[in-house]
Formats: sequence, structure tokens, C-alpha cells
Amino acid sequence: MPSIGERLAGRYRLDARIGSGGFATVFRARDLRLDRDVAVKVLLAHHATDPVIAARFEREARVLAAVSHPNVVAIHDVAPGGPVAGAEPFLVMDLCDGGSLADHLAASETGVLPPDELIPAIVDIAAGLGALHARGIVHRDLKPSNVLLSGGRAQIADLGIAAAGPSELTSAGTTVGTLAYLAPEQLAGQPASPASDVQAVGAIAFLGLTGRLPRPAGSVAEVVAASARPVDPVSAVAPTLGSAFDPPIAQALARDPSQRPTASEFGIMLSAALERWRTRRAPVAARLGPALERWYAEPALAAAGDATTLMRLPVPLGGAALAAAARRRSRRRWRVALLGALVAALCLAWAALLLGRGSSGGTSPAFVGDSGLSPSPSASAAPTATPAPSPSSPPTPAPTPAPTPTPTVDPYGNASAVSDEMRTAITAARGPNGLNGHDAKDLTSQLDRFDQALDKQDPTAARAEANKLAGQVADLIDHRGVDAQTGAELQADANDLVAAANALPD
Repeated sequence: MPSIGERLAGRYRLDARIGSGGFATVFRARDLRLDRDVAVKVLLAHHATDPVIAARFEREARVLAAVSHPNVVAIHDVAPGGPVAGAEPFLVMDLCDGGSLADHLAASETGVLPPDELIPAIVDIAAGLGALHARGIVHRDLKPSNVLLSGGRAQIADLGIAAAGPSELTSAGTTVGTLAYLAPEQLAGQPASPASDVQAVGAIAFLGLTGRLPRPAGSVAEVVAASARPVDPVSAVAPTLGSAFDPPIAQALARDPSQRPTASEFGIMLSAALERWRTRRAPVAARLGPALERWYAEPALAAAGDATTLMRLPVPLGGAALAAAARRRSRRRWRVALLGALVAALCLAWAALLLGRGSSGGTSPAFVGDSGLSPSPSASAAPTATPAPSPSSPPTPAPTPAPTPTPTVDPYGNASAVSDEMRTAITAARGPNGLNGHDAKDLTSQLDRFDQALDKQDPTAARAEANKLAGQVADLIDHRGVDAQTGAELQADANDLVAAANALPD
């Protein structure tokens, strides 16, 4: 094994050891000819004479050379080594100085990463996989330690057991890869495929979001037994994340390989899920608009109304990708109506206060004169006139608490917000144990008809369409095999929609 400071091929100076595995050691090195830092992967000496391992090492070089993609580690040089010269084979590759995804997860106190950090890396890996699969190459050993981070992007590494079609290095029925990330069909002895790579990426995403594997198990027998059971949704393990990531990850982890998306599709689904998650976690005040954000920020306005009531108002959660232009217009009307109601309530309260003081059954309001004393009750009831106050002391009305106005909500805007939540729930429910594409499309079409009734401000039609949608949801739960949790969420949102429709004025 070469040592630190040694030069390989007279060109690559080994500066530090940055990783070691069962077959090779990776060094940080300096390419003295091109004056740049690189990674050098050196096959361990006792494996150099093993024909199978040596062939896999050469395979990695060929695979890396065959694919040029920003999310696949690039190869720059290769040396076959030689037993006679006592030199081990080595590869020269991109240096990813950000460490591996496994390193980042281990450094986290909770064993998870924020979605804003994790999901872009997983999307990068899905893109790199798509490039490999387009060339007919299956990685077969994706795991967090093979995901390298550098320069704000993730790259796929360690393609030593990657295969283009059936592998001549693996006998029939032999399973290769890391046990925890193998797809159920691989555990059953079937060959790896692009779908099994997607399953591995889904498992990495699940681990990074929840801190545990989707099918936690210890021994080989336990892993095989666990592969026959359905996987918990991400939201069941990490409830604070919400359900945005449930559908794409559930599809990637489907037991049936034909039900899994392609790598490219999975990346698109995860990107959309990240946007839904970002929308759901946005501050309430920001969603309600600048006018209401100011309402919460200014004590004078907040003291005049019930902030708790406003915080309980339904908030649109659909996001730009899910909300149509008509619903955006309806939400704007809701914000304007709510702010207008607050201003009107304050004006009415002030007018009522002034009128009450001006006509209170013949009794004049008490004033403080130069003596600093108020008239006694008997004096104020006497028929004698009250002396006018001195010009130097203008009349000061006694402070009277203003009545607290109750803000009102535009029922059509409220129903539109509930509709957006229903639309998000339909999207989140798509998956192997939820809605299929046809059922989701039918529910979305029915919701569109409800929204059209709202735009026309037709309460009768809106109630009818909401009840039809609730009936469709009930039928899907009873007859289409939708799982209990997904069904309960859909039913709750459908019930909210019916309630919002019933609250519309005739």
C-alpha cells in the first residue's frame, strides 16, 4: 500500500487518506502535472491478485469513463498496476471534499437532515442515476456512503459492482449490494434493475428524513421478512414533516418494481414535494398577505380585535403549483374583505361611542375643571346647568373602553381555502396504498366543479358539488382499498369542504 507523500505514476502525490473500505483506500492527492487536487482510489494489495475483485475495479473505471454527468463522479486516469512491479491498480477521480451523505447524517444530532438540505442531494442522485440507466448501467450498491457532496451538489460514486445487463461476475441467484438498501426482488434472488436502484434511493431519502430505514431489521432473515411488509409513510415516523414526502417515497419503495417511478420521475416528484413542504411551513402571516401581517405587527390594531380568532382562520395551503387562477383571485378577495371588515368594525365602534356620549338620557358627561374635582352624582342630576369649563382646560372625556369588534370572514374565500387543502390532500394521497391516477383525476375534476360554483357565487351548486365529492371519497375508502390513514385524511378534508359549502349564504 502506498504511503502519504509518495508519488504514483510520477504524477500524483498522495497528501492524505480520506477513506478506506474492504477493497480499496481513497487518498486526497495532488496532480502535479495539471496542478489540481484529485481523489486516488488504490486497490488493496491482497485483492490485486483476486481476478474477480480486479475485474470489478476495472469495471468501475469503464463505467465512470462511459458516463459524463455532473452528478456522477468523473474519472481522469487509471493505472492497471502489476504484481511484478509491486504496484497496486488505482483510479484517479474527482475530489469531492464535502464528505459523504453518510458523514453528514452521522454528524447530525438527530440523524436526519432538513428537507431543504437533503432533498436537493437526492434529486441530484436521481439525475445521475437517470444518466446511468440511459446507458443501460445499473449501480446495484447505492447507499449514503456512496453519495459524495462537493460544491453544492451530490455525486454518485463507487460503481465497482455496477452492471450493464446480466453480470458475468455474479453467478445466477447471487445477491450483491448492501443488505439494508436491497429491493425486495433482489432479496428474493432476482437480478438488479433500474427499479431496484430507485428503491435504494427511496430508502436513502426515507433514512435522511426520519433517522431510520424504511424496513428496520437486523439479521438477513429479518430483512427478508420485513421486505414483505408495507412501509410506513414518512409522516408516520416524522409527523412534523407533514405528508408532502409520503407519495413519492412510498412509490419509490413499492414492493412491485413495476409500480416504482423511473429515476428521473422520482427526482421530479421529490422536487414538487419539497415545494409543497415549503409552502405548508410558510408563516401564517405571510400567507394571509401584507395587510394582515401589519395587523399582527401593530399593537394598536391587535388591541382592537381578537388575534386568536384570526389565527384560527383557514389558510390556503395549496401553493402555486396546485392553485388555479380563479382560486388565487378568490383568496385576494378574502384578504381584502377581512381587512375591510376590521376597519369597518373599528369605525362603527368609535361612532357608537361618540353617539352614546352625546345622548345619554339627559345626563351630561363628567368633566374635570380647574379644581380637579368631578361633580357629585346629585349635582349632575340637578336641573341647574353645569358651568362651562375654563378655556384653559379643554373638556376631556372620561376614558371608556371601546367594544372589541369581531372580525368577519368572506365565506367564499374561506371555502376556496378549504378547497385548496382538499386539492393538496388528493395529490398527497396518490401512491400504492392510496389513490391511483384515475381516481385522483376524478376527485380533482369534481373539485374543479366545486371551484367553478364558488367563482359563480352559486351556493346551491357548491353544496351539491361538495356532497358529490364527499360521496366519491367514501366510495373509494369502501371499495378501492385505500389505506386507513390516507382514507381518514381524505374524509376529514371532504367533510371540511361540505361544512364550508354549507356556510355559504343563500
